Amino acid sequence: MTVSVPPSVPPPVPEIHVAPRRPWGAGRVVAAVTAAILLMLGVGMVVGGGALRLADATLRNDDGFVMGSTHAWQSPGYAVQSESAEIHTDSTSFDLPARFLGTMTATADPATPNGVFLGVARTADVERYLADVAHSTVLDPFSEDGGPTLTFVDGGSPDVPPTEAAFWASSASGRGPQSITWEPEDGHWTLVVMNGEGTTPVSADVAVGAEVPVLDTVGAVLLVVGLVIVGGSGIGLWLVVRQR
Repeated sequence: MTVSVPPSVPPPVPEIHVAPRRPWGAGRVVAAVTAAILLMLGVGMVVGGGALRLADATLRNDDGFVMGSTHAWQSPGYAVQSESAEIHTDSTSFDLPARFLGTMTATADPATPNGVFLGVARTADVERYLADVAHSTVLDPFSEDGGPTLTFVDGGSPDVPPTEAAFWASSASGRGPQSITWEPEDGHWTLVVMNGEGTTPVSADVAVGAEVPVLDTVGAVLLVVGLVIVGGSGIGLWLVVRQR
């Protein structure tokens, strides 16, 4: 006796209904673009803040100053001067130089056996002292060849050695490396390098720096604010993109 087994019938396959994807509306597009812009802004702030913190940690010397590059100041005459630097202060709010620059410094390492004189003074006093004196002026500290661009004015020798002049806001002289510090004040200022005895030629390696006390603070603020913006805009962009 043969028993026939009916073939098994597979269960019916349920129908899957896929909801149609709705096109993005104008509000959703604006929200996505805004979130993306804020995200890029936040990333830029994080990168900038990190760069400032890195500069604050690596560019300071042992005395706490952020130093610029060292350049050779040379002249066949009796002096090398910087171009006039103008400093503004606003007494109605806060002292800009004191707040952002802090104490400034300059160093000079002589390349001649005559020693070196390094001084900073108001530009008007320097112009009177170097009038009719053979000297050079640093026009551009960063020329294409890596050294400063200088211009030379022919003339005679100064009436008195720089060490005997009384108008310097800060000065130092000697046969070894010399450094000065000064507090930036309102007005026009000029840095001058000469030989200690006012002789010729002049040759020294010069660098200028400042405390820049707000460097670390600004870097930290940028990092924190940037991270907050990145987190908020990233979440917002994710919610907009995954919205059904």
